Amino acid sequence: MGKIIINRSTEYANYLRSIEIHLGEKKIGEIRNGESKIFEVNPGKYVLKAKIDWCTSNEIHLEVNSDNTFRYNLTGRNPFLTLYYITFGRKNYVKLTPIQ
Repeated sequence: MGKIIINRSTEYANYLRSIEIHLGEKKIGEIRNGESKIFEVNPGKYVLKAKIDWCTSNEIHLEVNSDNTFRYNLTGRNPFLTLYYITFGRKNYVKLTPIQ
């Protein structure tokens, strides 16, 4: 099995809320503020994204092999731009960034 490791930053916006982690249309778990989680994934091609209510993150296209480990930081956006991100920017409300 491959692994996906996600580190969620600690931030004021959405402090008390969990963010869902999805592979394709399937929810594989949730991550809380300041938390790090490891998700074990079967080999295959996937689209990784985070979701909170109707808002999502950028999509990450993955091809997972049995020995792959993918690492990402999950961060929110500028809280002063919340109105934009819950309307026009709703598909980029949070951001998944690969860790090299």
